[in-house]
Amino acid sequence: MGLFSGLEKLGFKNTEMEVFNKEENKKVRVEEKKKQVMEPLKEEDCLFPKSYTCPICDEKFKCLTVKTGKIRSVSQDDDLRPVYREMEPLKYDAVICPHCGYAALAKYFPVMLTVQSKRIREKVIPQFQGIEISENKYSYEEALLRYKMVLLCDVVGGVQSGRKAYTCLKMAWLIRSKMMNEGENLNPEERRELEKDELECIQNAYEGYCMAFSSETFPISGMDEITLSYLCAELAYRLGKYSESLRLLSNIIANNHVPQRIKDKALVLKDQIRLKNDEEKQENND
Repeated sequence: MGLFSGLEKLGFKNTEMEVFNKEENKKVRVEEKKKQVMEPLKEEDCLFPKSYTCPICDEKFKCLTVKTGKIRSVSQDDDLRPVYREMEPLKYDAVICPHCGYAALAKYFPVMLTVQSKRIREKVIPQFQGIEISENKYSYEEALLRYKMVLLCDVVGGVQSGRKAYTCLKMAWLIRSKMMNEGENLNPEERRELEKDELECIQNAYEGYCMAFSSETFPISGMDEITLSYLCAELAYRLGKYSESLRLLSNIIANNHVPQRIKDKALVLKDQIRLKNDEEKQENND
């Protein structure tokens, strides 16, 4: 008995056919892949306007957010910054209420203690004069301005050191991304200024996380103690604090319970510090 048996009673004589044409399906898939290669994913295609309610003023607004599953990380910097091929999702992690000026990283935006709300009402809202919001995508300048508002609200609100450090770390990542993606359009003075800003963000991230170690419980910024120890070692290295970096690395390398992935990164960083020390000794001898 075939799937179409009995239809001959209705006048159909040739019913020997496949329900699914496998060759045609293969052809469609090939054409789709060709289309993907020919038409790169645009940044706008990865975004959608997400609705928020401000915990300070209770006003509703929308903020561009990255669609889940649209982009994938292709690599990672030594200080754990994820790198994406299609776009820079860091630009869309700072959420700001256009009505009152309250701003926070997306994961923290709905979280508001009474004391934080009181401080922001007193010191942020009276000065806020509004912000222009792009509807399609954010430039790096817009994104950095939004992060600065987040840091301002972090400081004024008196959030924990680890949270302020995380904001500074992501600002450093965003500045680095800007230099990597817009480097050809930057003059030497602009690049030097951005490098200076990145280093300042790294300095504050390092100090904040060092404070968080002694005053907060893990996880901190979503990291366990080992991961944060490695991150601080990397940040210390970027700041030229080699002895402090080596101290943190020795604790990681000597720990038998550290995941091999982290231990390998720690060993690579330790070798980099040795090379730096050798280079500085050679320069002093010359």
